[in-house]
Amino acid sequence: MENLQTSLPGWEIVRCIGSGSSGKVYELKKKDEYGGDFHCALKVISVPGSQKEYDEMLESMSEFAMRAKLREKVEEISNEYRLLGALRGHPNVVNCEDQMIIPHENDMGWDIYIRMELLQSLPDYVRENGMTVDSVIKLGSDMCSALELCRENNIIHRDIKPQNIFVSRYGVFKLGDFGVAKASTIRTSADKVGTYSYMAPEVYKGKGYDDRVDIYSLGMVLYWLLNDRRGPFLPMPPQVPTPEQITDAQIRRFRGETLPQPKNGSAALKKVVMTACSYKIADRYAGPTELKKALSLAASGRVESEPVQTSFGSDDMTVREDFKADPRPEYIPETPGEPRPQPKPKQQPRPEPAQPKKTPPKQPEPEKKPKKSMFGYILALVLILAAMATAVIIFALSGNNDGGKDDTPTASASPTPTATPEPEKLDVKSVVLSSPSLTMTVDDEAQLKVSCMPEPSAGQKEPEYIWKSSDTSIVTVSQDGALKAVSEGSATIMVYVSDKMEIYDQCTVIVERPKVTELSIEEMPVKTVYTVGEELDTTGLVLRAYYNNGSAKRITDPSEFTVECDMTGLGNREATVTYDGKTVTYTVRVSLFG
Repeated sequence: MENLQTSLPGWEIVRCIGSGSSGKVYELKKKDEYGGDFHCALKVISVPGSQKEYDEMLESMSEFAMRAKLREKVEEISNEYRLLGALRGHPNVVNCEDQMIIPHENDMGWDIYIRMELLQSLPDYVRENGMTVDSVIKLGSDMCSALELCRENNIIHRDIKPQNIFVSRYGVFKLGDFGVAKASTIRTSADKVGTYSYMAPEVYKGKGYDDRVDIYSLGMVLYWLLNDRRGPFLPMPPQVPTPEQITDAQIRRFRGETLPQPKNGSAALKKVVMTACSYKIADRYAGPTELKKALSLAASGRVESEPVQTSFGSDDMTVREDFKADPRPEYIPETPGEPRPQPKPKQQPRPEPAQPKKTPPKQPEPEKKPKKSMFGYILALVLILAAMATAVIIFALSGNNDGGKDDTPTASASPTPTATPEPEKLDVKSVVLSSPSLTMTVDDEAQLKVSCMPEPSAGQKEPEYIWKSSDTSIVTVSQDGALKAVSEGSATIMVYVSDKMEIYDQCTVIVERPKVTELSIEEMPVKTVYTVGEELDTTGLVLRAYYNNGSAKRITDPSEFTVECDMTGLGNREATVTYDGKTVTYTVRVSLFG
């Protein structure tokens, strides 16, 4: 960390959060010009990881080959964090804010600085707070959301374990360390036990795998949480497992032995976890979306094989029986209106619709009073013709008044209304605010911008957002992201996608009272000449303070400032006025006779 002040000026180390084979993590803080503190986490990865590793490499290969190997490893880590740019802003992924690569003086190694948001690791969180079953389900759901984003970006995490899951102060679980520990380790076995404890069997055996290894590892984390922080086949607390027991438990799991169910949780939740931890890849959930929906069902006490109950009428009994008879496991709740494919029931002969009975037509009766009926028809016809004639006359008169201009629309001239196509709805995956943190002074105004991923293309509608402030007495936010600082303190501004409230980003706003940048004397005190022994009199002294937000204040109350002056000597003496940390001076004269 000798290069910290050079590489990251203004930051200072608060403490070392943790260390491992891949490097160390520090909490840093930085003060701005107004005294505010910003905190972050800094992961420092050294390549090679230790002097011992450096010496071993130097013994086994030439200096040229060693340098090439180290450069390759640094590039691998750098590329992985470049890839993480696609994940930035997702609420369930640790936000990587910056990365720097610092070469060693001998050009035979590098330090990689990765600056990220400051969070608490899951093991630390569990030790301090414990975990309820509901919290375990929420963790699983949050991790599935992160893995959905990984799948969309063709990323396999490969190292999901409690140490790589973090918790924000708002209780949001976040996935971190996207393969960095694995990529940054050149040749080490120190962390193999930790990795093996959550590793999928196909990875251990060196077989081909896909992103369902992440489903397995997440299932093992859920198992660990529900089983009093013990993996399968291990003795339960308070007994401490020996290294031999840990190794034996891993071998039994990799061999494909049936796992015992975790100690805690409902039967539905246990079944979800056991399915995620299936030895056979095909028996696991197909992806994070399926696992998340199964967890949602378990939270309501249903298992994934239970169909969603739907209201059917008395005529829908065949459909109801078809749903019950389907032997396939149901991992995803069926969406009304989109039933899953199923065998069609045998067609029952449909009865022909009942036709109304035809009755023979009645014989026409002789018309009664034909003269009266014919007279009615003639009268109606005369009235219609009279109305038409009246309309023609009125139209002709109005046409003459308009100078003969014919504005009557015709069938050929009438425009044919065309249907305006609805803009395509954008499937938003994540949102990012223009700034993760802001420092404002009281009465300041600022503007936050939000962008989404993927970005809207031509024909796609911009998503609608909902803005909220955690404390409107400190800072308010309008629905276009305009901020107004109200009083001193801190608040969090949240922006949500209106139809996907689980997708959001946040900005921490620190509001400070305006600070004085300049102090001047607007009016001198009435008395500036004194005789020996007189006390200083500031009556009439008026100050003007200028603040960092551009405002100014006229200060006339002597209780708001202090004035100090040594009145023991003769001659000109300097009086020092102090207000809000700023000072200004004026001169008084002390003589024998005043």
